[in-house]
Amino acid sequence: MRPALAAVLGASLPVLATAALLAGVPGCDEDGQADLPAAQRSSAPPLVSAPGPGSVAPTAGSAGGTQDPETAPDEGEPVEPVEPVEPVKLVEAAPPPTGLRVSARTSIVYAAARYGSEMRGRIDPNTAFAIYGLVKGTGCAGEGWARAGHRDGDGFVCLKAASVTEAEPPMTPIVPEGLIVPYLYAKPRADRKGNLLAEVPRYKNLSALLNGREPVDYLQPNRQYAFVELKSQPGHGKLYIDADEQVVPAQDMRAEQPSEFSGRVLSEQPVGEGRLAAWSISREAVLRGEPKLKAPVLGQLEWHQAIEVLPEVLQGRGGRWLTIPDGLGPGVPAYVEAAKVRWYEPGPALEGVAEGETWIDVDLQQQMLAVMRGGAPIFVTLISSGTGAKPNTSTPRGIYRIRNKLALGAMRNRPEDATESPYHVEGVPWVQYFYRRFALHGAYWHNGFGHRKSHGCVNLAPKDARYVYGLTTPHVPPAWMSSYEHTGEPGSVVRVRKGQDVGEDRRTINDVEPDQAPAEGDAVEADRRN
Repeated sequence: MRPALAAVLGASLPVLATAALLAGVPGCDEDGQADLPAAQRSSAPPLVSAPGPGSVAPTAGSAGGTQDPETAPDEGEPVEPVEPVEPVKLVEAAPPPTGLRVSARTSIVYAAARYGSEMRGRIDPNTAFAIYGLVKGTGCAGEGWARAGHRDGDGFVCLKAASVTEAEPPMTPIVPEGLIVPYLYAKPRADRKGNLLAEVPRYKNLSALLNGREPVDYLQPNRQYAFVELKSQPGHGKLYIDADEQVVPAQDMRAEQPSEFSGRVLSEQPVGEGRLAAWSISREAVLRGEPKLKAPVLGQLEWHQAIEVLPEVLQGRGGRWLTIPDGLGPGVPAYVEAAKVRWYEPGPALEGVAEGETWIDVDLQQQMLAVMRGGAPIFVTLISSGTGAKPNTSTPRGIYRIRNKLALGAMRNRPEDATESPYHVEGVPWVQYFYRRFALHGAYWHNGFGHRKSHGCVNLAPKDARYVYGLTTPHVPPAWMSSYEHTGEPGSVVRVRKGQDVGEDRRTINDVEPDQAPAEGDAVEADRRN
């Protein structure tokens, strides 16, 4: 890995901040891929081809389209870097700040200029942030309190441990050039039952390894680890280095290859009149000239290939079928089994949203998510929701609001689920909690979007997670690692339905589990003490 990655992350993720950043909270996500066919697991990301309206579907063996998972590069082969996707930001342009500050300690943004008021967000140590004027407050020495944002309700930050800086506040999480996620991720190799194939030691630093010192500990099974660098060391092979400079031999680690799948921005790729946006979610999605299994195979859709289908599901011989207009050429429709495809169909009208309001519509039946503007979708994509196969792994139906957003976090099983569903995932990006422990977030550990995969959360491919995160409220100002909704800025509505079946309306209910965010709570206490 290029030294630039370590340099960028080293600047933004200092040793003092790492414990808070990677501290786990009860989460909801699947750490493995055992429920997908081997050919559909993400040992390497496919290259997504999204044909526009009227495109001719590629036939089996044709060039272009998505790379078949079975023929994807082996682990260890170089993967061509991709340009990070900038999220769309709908927040109004901010006026110039009155100053820039940085603190060696965690800074909490409060609703009022006093400790004990509600939390608005968190800024990690050694991260430059903007202020918008000093204000009178209580309990803060030094420069005192400052406005943390330019709008009413953005909150206040105590500057007693802060100093002036010329550094620009970064958008969080920082995504290094050439990556689509904030870290390099890997986990100890294990068998299908989760048993480690070898113990993986972790050393305090490179010097400790080179001087033959004992490791500080060994990596745990069922855990994804986040690293800032992968380097070769003569005599020791490849080594992973984390944000605390700890070193892990890469020999017995399995590197994650984050999916490069992305959804459809409808202003850029409008769907043809009378058609629905859809994707193939099977490597056996073959095309036929008639809606019956005995009809000859005339082509095949690639894994996660974007298509358009007619709304009517046909009852043909051997099952249910969808029509792909022009699927076998101009004016020649193709037919594909409905079970091999996911498509977005609007749900019932949602009351209580303004004409131009942005909200999220999740369909568990189709494993689809749409970003809505009023009553119309502006973006559609595939998701992976909870499997429901083990206790506490179903995604709850209902209507919610995004309670808080977290640029980076860790997720782990609840203590009561440690036997049935053990997992621990570091550095989860673009997290949006909407109900208790359930969230929308990026998933870097699988490419099974369109299939149920998680422990209850709504998994999005990294590019999609970043894009959606930038469209919703509460907004997250530069430098902030987290942001909470409040009366001045309610969180965006999230509706989770199964087809046309919508659950309870919980937009006014703030159900928070007592252990939901221990890292945030610890940060508040540390801010008060310091």
